[in-house]
Amino acid sequence: MRKRLVTLVLAVSMAIGAVGCAKNNKTDEGTNTGGTADKKVKITLWHSFVGADQRAKFMEDRMNEFRAKYPNYEIDEQKMPRDQYQTKLKTQAAAGQLPDAFLLWPNAMTKEFAEANLLADINDILDNDPEWKNSLNPRALDEFTVNGKTYSAGLGITPTSMIFYNKAIFDKYGVSFPQSYDELKEAIKTFSKNGIIPIALGNKALWPVQSTIFSLLANRNTGSEWLDNVLAKNGAQFTDPQFIDSLNKLKELTDLGAFNKDYNSIDDVQMRDYFYKGQAAMVISGSWIVPDMIEKASEEVKKNIEIGILPAIPGGKGDPNVMTGVSSTGIVINAKATPEQKEAIGNLIKFLTNSDSQVALTKYNIPVSSKTVTLDEATADPIYAKMIDLISKHPLVTVYDSALNSEQADIINNGLQAVMIGQQTPEDLAKKLQAAVK
Repeated sequence: MRKRLVTLVLAVSMAIGAVGCAKNNKTDEGTNTGGTADKKVKITLWHSFVGADQRAKFMEDRMNEFRAKYPNYEIDEQKMPRDQYQTKLKTQAAAGQLPDAFLLWPNAMTKEFAEANLLADINDILDNDPEWKNSLNPRALDEFTVNGKTYSAGLGITPTSMIFYNKAIFDKYGVSFPQSYDELKEAIKTFSKNGIIPIALGNKALWPVQSTIFSLLANRNTGSEWLDNVLAKNGAQFTDPQFIDSLNKLKELTDLGAFNKDYNSIDDVQMRDYFYKGQAAMVISGSWIVPDMIEKASEEVKKNIEIGILPAIPGGKGDPNVMTGVSSTGIVINAKATPEQKEAIGNLIKFLTNSDSQVALTKYNIPVSSKTVTLDEATADPIYAKMIDLISKHPLVTVYDSALNSEQADIINNGLQAVMIGQQTPEDLAKKLQAAVK
């Protein structure tokens, strides 16, 4: 088991001094007034927008535009897939060798890095440009704020638990989209006995089942405040019956044959083929799947795609109208960055989240974090339009790996897989999680 990131970087954080930041005069994004307009500024940038990631093309295009706008910035940009990226980021954090700018996940991960003194805040940048600040959905900033200091702005929002379903398959077997947990189980039985994969899943990377299925399944049982109370040690524990029941229900769905048999040996990208080719009735995923779905699913499948959410759980304390989601990842600034580098990276953060970028996100079928950008229904892809409509009707609640620290996230990701294949009991996983609540 990996040790918690804060523990790993404690020695490193003590060696990092506070970096003074020169305040810039308020200016339009894209204009330097801090003395770096003609001076070469070198920065290293790491991110995971590559390959099948929904923001890969968006990032490539916007970075080309950013370089054109700022020819004095010399950017060493390194891209790597998400799972490799997170591992390398934590390793480099522990070694005190983080790049000048890097992509970071909101909430728990931002808190760990901030409390280890690894980040420079962007409060002065926000204060100097209230027009940009006020254009953003509060979630885009709030989930990167720790103890009053904000460290980034999310590049859009990321719902994680939408059920994409093939209505043609549902109609063929006389199944309606489930409005209750019992109906969901009956749908799984019907599809399974007819040789159709009920729900396509690729859990090789361990996080998908937690992020896309279990986080909302648990919320349906426990309600939203319960997880906050567990982590705050405020009268709730992972060993509470409602959480163990959530684990039992995931095991129940697995035993019913809800997922393809190879769900633990294929990844989140490979699983999509089952759905795209009409071999699976459903896939439960996040907004990141939509650009890929629009590009790669067969036309026959695309015209039959509808989107829904997980039904209520009998006796559950959660709001059945919510779905899980989080602000998207955001670019942060290394605490060791020079004032010139901080200004450059600040300009990059603004450039990637300004109104032009928000409009561009809609063109790439990605949900936006802006309060001012609206969907052009005349030109929007139907699947994207359905997703945006769904988001507008269902408030987002916490995804587990957004709220848990590194140690706890590892425990639940590994533990869910172990529970699903019968190598660990729900009770044992709950006890292990509770023991990690320091």
